[in-house]
Amino acid sequence: MSSDDPRFGPLDRDSPFARPTRRDLIRLLGMSTGLAFVPGLSGALSGPAEAAQNSASRVTFPEGAVIRTLFKDIPPRTMPAGPILFHEHLSIDLPYFGPPLPANAPPRPPAPTRDVDLIVEEVKAAQKDGVVGIVDGGHTDMKRNLDNLKTIATRTGMLVVASGGYYMERVYPADLKGKNEDQIAEELAREATANRFGAFGEIGENPDAVMSPLEEKVFRAVGKAHLRTNLPIFTHNAYGTGPNVPKDAGLHQLDVLESVGVKPDRVVIGHCDSLVDPSADLIKAVAKRGAWVGFDRTGGQPAADEVRVRTLLAFFDAGYADQLLLSSDSTGGATLDLPSYRRVTSVFVPQLRKAGVKDEVIHSILVDNSRRFLAFVPKKAA
Repeated sequence: MSSDDPRFGPLDRDSPFARPTRRDLIRLLGMSTGLAFVPGLSGALSGPAEAAQNSASRVTFPEGAVIRTLFKDIPPRTMPAGPILFHEHLSIDLPYFGPPLPANAPPRPPAPTRDVDLIVEEVKAAQKDGVVGIVDGGHTDMKRNLDNLKTIATRTGMLVVASGGYYMERVYPADLKGKNEDQIAEELAREATANRFGAFGEIGENPDAVMSPLEEKVFRAVGKAHLRTNLPIFTHNAYGTGPNVPKDAGLHQLDVLESVGVKPDRVVIGHCDSLVDPSADLIKAVAKRGAWVGFDRTGGQPAADEVRVRTLLAFFDAGYADQLLLSSDSTGGATLDLPSYRRVTSVFVPQLRKAGVKDEVIHSILVDNSRRFLAFVPKKAA
């Protein structure tokens, strides 16, 4: 999408969405937190400890709920009061799927996340923006290196949540087709327990296509693994990859997960920001069903981000700010000439502010919503 895309005009700075009243903010936030300190976001209006206490007093969690990081389970009430990015990649090394390269083409550069020292520095930079937690959205079929995640977490002190599952059919292991969904679910649940996964994700579909029968089986299996563990789920949609992706793809993902008993409030429908829909019709439909809406490619290109902001203003006006999660799906290094793992806090959040979204709302999304999504009550083995 070019920066002068004729389909979209500039943001209307005089829109009622750009200057919400106190009544509007109360409606948007519901029972969520009031203004609290988020380093780099709220102007240091109070101390971190006070902010955490104020935030925790306004957000409720189930008894016994934890956020599961690589090294410890953290009660969500005691999680540091800073942004948590629900979908990034600290370790990923996908194969090349583009058009055939000429014989004399130079070798493709290695994946940035192979360089652990680089990723450590990128994570430290995110910490300067106040980021306290990162969910890594990789797993075995994406060549995620769990030892690298542990090294990054140890060297930075970042709270890292690891994930399990399967990405999309074109990278599935060959033996997956021969397993039934209950076998897959049981394996996923065992792996999640053994490796201290804190989520299942990102679970997705091939680009420019509808969900395949095998992908649907995997979605059901992930849903059943969730029922065995209570781990939250976040998905990958192929929005923006071609004309064969239906607009209601995200709703279909929710249909499949619900068909095996998953409750919508345990699911993030991902990449909703890659669907060009300034009316916000699709994401309002997702939120109306009770699921989370993932805007997880934010802080990328100016024209795309402008449309994302306009879409969110419509979404907020419908009263759904408490069902939004933000991330950037960064794969390490300075991708698109932007800082990895800071694209939400350093690039996208200022655009929201410029459009008139208040710090109360931003704090609620980055701090409270992410904790609410990640918190789960571990299920005891039968």
